Amino acid sequence: MSVQAEAGAEAGAGVVPVGPRPLPYRAGWQELEDWLDTVVRLHADDPEGLRAALRRQTGERTRLSEERAWQHTVQWTEAMVRQIVAPGPEAGRAAGAGDRLPGASRVSAPHWLLLRRLAEIHTALKAGTLPPRLLATPTTATGGLDPAELVSRIEGYEHAGAEAMPADLQQALLRLPREIAPEVRARAALLASEAGVATARWMGRRPEPETGVGWFHGAREHLGDRAPGGSHEPSLVPRIRAEPTGLELVDRLLSDPRASRWQADGDDPAFWPATMPSDREVVALHYLPHLLCRRHGSHVRLSEVEAVALTDGPVGEGVALLVAHCLLHGEWRGRESGVKVLLDLTARDDLPAAEIGRQLGLLLRRTWFKPAAVRRALEFAAAGGARDQVWRIMTGFLPVHLPGPGERAHAGHTRMLAFALQLARSAGAKGALPCVAELAAREGATGLVREARRLHAHLS
Repeated sequence: MSVQAEAGAEAGAGVVPVGPRPLPYRAGWQELEDWLDTVVRLHADDPEGLRAALRRQTGERTRLSEERAWQHTVQWTEAMVRQIVAPGPEAGRAAGAGDRLPGASRVSAPHWLLLRRLAEIHTALKAGTLPPRLLATPTTATGGLDPAELVSRIEGYEHAGAEAMPADLQQALLRLPREIAPEVRARAALLASEAGVATARWMGRRPEPETGVGWFHGAREHLGDRAPGGSHEPSLVPRIRAEPTGLELVDRLLSDPRASRWQADGDDPAFWPATMPSDREVVALHYLPHLLCRRHGSHVRLSEVEAVALTDGPVGEGVALLVAHCLLHGEWRGRESGVKVLLDLTARDDLPAAEIGRQLGLLLRRTWFKPAAVRRALEFAAAGGARDQVWRIMTGFLPVHLPGPGERAHAGHTRMLAFALQLARSAGAKGALPCVAELAAREGATGLVREARRLHAHLS
């Protein structure tokens, strides 16, 4: 019998189900959010039924008291279950939840927000101050939160005299969409609590960070697109600048990510897009330090790039670089999978085509990828119905990829120009490209110059 059925049978009809287990082992963010929401609701509405449903799940010996830091979500959910079943300090010592948090410098900003939120729920359980509902429980499949629903939740808090938990509130704000109806903002302006005031302020002036990406080989940063790679494996250094909001966890997310290319302790990056579903460029930047690793392969999974593509918000260098890498990464179930991300963004009219082309060019100049990989990926995309978008990608790619003055040309450049001509013809593209015009104007009759003249003649 599932925990839902157990709770219903032991506590009576009308009980909201808990879930098939007391804690979501190997769960995605949706399962964790559903579990947290249901446990908090039942704790307010039917605590004895909840306790009865969870009691039989805590018979095994726990090692929680032996672990100095709880870095994983399952540790916190297990601690919550044990606190509900047998209220009191953890076995072995009376420690507060804050004692179990890992050092903030060891954890990525998105994971730190999640851990802080779990810790404050656990602390509230121990203190008997848990509110009747969570504010941040999402209402959309991508992690978004309906603004009117959040206002209603805070109105319920104010009516019940409940106080919002800081991490839960900040996660709720990050899940709001960018467009909020005037009548919802008007309702928010009537809220009197500290959480209500913060929500109204956020709805009226959402942070808009400035973002960018630095490329480093060793200690040297490349400042121009045509700067070649170096002997070291390149490192991506994302930059996020935003006016401080005074909200600690939000401000940490809107700051430069950790520089390490390895995942932080306990991290599950699959959770990150749902943490900021209206700020996908910021989420993309948090992934970038983990993107490039020739020896072990990328630490960013295709499913995570797909999730970023389905969320909202501005797109820039970060999203474009994720998509470009996704197109080239042959280990991800074939390059057709990367094309799907491109087509998903195209269908939503969100494709940063020229910037993706620029990032493809940088990946060729500074990493181990080869021009043939670009051609194959773009051929897949064009065959998938994105001919116009692929040509726009090419307009961003050629200025970075083609040899500039003093640079040595190779056969791959010539083949790429021939491929570009095929794309231009199939897309009906017109409009001269300065980088192609410069090659076409050179003296001589090399294969590169001939292909440049053919493409330039077509575009002109």
